[in-house]
Amino acid sequence: MYQYETCQSMWLNRGHSFDQKQYVNVYGVVSDPTAVAKTRGSDSKMTLKIFDETTSTQGVVYGSADDLGRVPSSIQVTFFDSNPYELPRPAEGDIIRIHRLTAQMFNGKPQFICKTGALNGAGTSKSAWCLFHGDGESTEPYAQSSQNASVSDGRRINALREYARRAQTLPFMDEFGSKDPDNKLRRICDIKQQEFFDLYCLILDAHFVEGSDGSYVMLVWDGTDAPPLPPSMTTALSEQRNEMNVDHRDLELESDLDKQQFYAHGFLKNGQDELPEKENHAMPRIGSAFPIFMHSSKVELDEIPNAGEWVKIRNLNTQVVRGQLQGFVRRETSFVRNKKALPDLIRQYDERKLNNVVAAWGAPHNSPALTVTTHPNMRYSTIREMLLSKPPMRHKLRVVIRGFSPDVEKMCTPKPGTASGFQYGVCLRVIDGTDTVDVYVAGEEAERFFHNITPADLKKDAKTRERVASRLARLTKHEQLERTAPWIDLCVMQYIVRDAQSAKDVSKFSARRLYHEFAILQL
Repeated sequence: MYQYETCQSMWLNRGHSFDQKQYVNVYGVVSDPTAVAKTRGSDSKMTLKIFDETTSTQGVVYGSADDLGRVPSSIQVTFFDSNPYELPRPAEGDIIRIHRLTAQMFNGKPQFICKTGALNGAGTSKSAWCLFHGDGESTEPYAQSSQNASVSDGRRINALREYARRAQTLPFMDEFGSKDPDNKLRRICDIKQQEFFDLYCLILDAHFVEGSDGSYVMLVWDGTDAPPLPPSMTTALSEQRNEMNVDHRDLELESDLDKQQFYAHGFLKNGQDELPEKENHAMPRIGSAFPIFMHSSKVELDEIPNAGEWVKIRNLNTQVVRGQLQGFVRRETSFVRNKKALPDLIRQYDERKLNNVVAAWGAPHNSPALTVTTHPNMRYSTIREMLLSKPPMRHKLRVVIRGFSPDVEKMCTPKPGTASGFQYGVCLRVIDGTDTVDVYVAGEEAERFFHNITPADLKKDAKTRERVASRLARLTKHEQLERTAPWIDLCVMQYIVRDAQSAKDVSKFSARRLYHEFAILQL
């Protein structure tokens, strides 16, 4: 007959050193089960947390090494096996029974380990587990590590199912609301440079990076905007390894990605020029598509999260590439898959849509726009919304200029039909919280854009060239933190341009989209 501990007694009665181990049998409710990942050795591993009626409920408690008498709100258990397919793959809220769990101290912190598989060389049996559906009624396991598992305690399983349902409304389930200093869960808008953090998010897109050796990028979303950092800011991965004192084996991406930016470009294969076949109404219009990198060898191929999944990603690192904040997967990063959309995230996203807050960092109380348009009451769009819509269409954007072409001295060309007149022609690369796009400014709109600066031969007219350069410098100057970004309002018309061949033969239709600014009143 097996004797079972509660989660509380398991925590308090663990061994008090690495050499002093306790072997525990326990039932618990599963939370945050991670995808299977490879260890640095030959094993694979996964982690999960368990809780029951005896764990803390008043708030999220992580279990501090400075207060070992305080029971956490859930206890992390790590499973190891030489065969990755023999590890448990529970769902959130399932019930797990574990036999011979090792409870010990390691580096001053409690540690709970399950090593499953065949017998040890000494003949001592390793850990064993059984899984029971959290939303079912059966007391028979749907998965187990041993074919000869003992009979389960049906009353205990049903009691934990009932407690798991009640626990959904208790404070310890709201990790975003936790003020605990050990809480690393961040919204995308709150991520800081050079920190380790957790993220609860929806994967909008995921793919291998073309031209790289197995590198993989996920574009993730939680309804908030990543902070716009100065374009002069780049933190290389090699520098982060030194500054953060991280084992170099933790980071696997190659140097060719160290300084590469990644934007969604409307989630279109050919970028902003491509015409969408149909509007993707499922794609959120507001909120950053935050890039996170990993290497294909980080986890088993069948464990890589897919587009469309809600996940919690634990222990991410950061880097900045020319002002774009990016996440970076290290060896200790883990993925909690098949999560549900958090009601608070969806509610806040709906509020942003209702109030037309397309650029949180560029909202009027953060950064007044440096331009005025002739359409003050026009509804704002995001760049993503514009790229996902079909032309012709007009949009009003709130953006930051990240670059321009051609060089200043080439921005004015002779004006057709005049003997000595000139006209502006400029392409602006702009970003907002969602994406980036190139917008053309020409003709009378360009003259309004360069308010009170008459177009001239900028190769010869040094004074006018200096004024144009000064104007552009004002619009692109961003040298400090996120709140100093120079936001502008920009009205953009997107339309279709056919090439010469398709104009002659409609059977050879070829077209692309262009984006032109209109309705700037003045700077």
